[in-house]
Amino acid sequence: MSAADSQESRWGLSLPWWSLAIGVLTTVFLVGLTFALLVLHALTYGFTSVAGLGSVDEPDVGRYELVLAIGIGVNVFGALGLSRLALRTRAAAWPRVLTALLIAAVTGLLATAGMLAVLGIDPRLLVDGV
Repeated sequence: MSAADSQESRWGLSLPWWSLAIGVLTTVFLVGLTFALLVLHALTYGFTSVAGLGSVDEPDVGRYELVLAIGIGVNVFGALGLSRLALRTRAAAWPRVLTALLIAAVTGLLATAGMLAVLGIDPRLLVDGV
């Protein structure tokens, strides 16, 4: 077995497996985003209630759990679906890691947009100034 064969067998995962492996990193990002949004909501609620500046609803942890479940579902099932779809297109000839990175970027973006939409934040507002 040559060095090239050894490297191919070590890195020879199929595209759905690469998508899931890279999707784990995207899922970690989504968990961090959900936690950061929850903390910012709690801080905003605390500040406005102490200062008496306005009314902000208190954070509903159940809603953030739903948001996280939606984000993870879109990310995982979207990555699997897109990777299976990519195997039937010209992308099947691309390097698997590159295709999996592109799929992770697309599903991560869709999952983030879905999460923000469930929270009532228009995702288009984030890129409005660009």
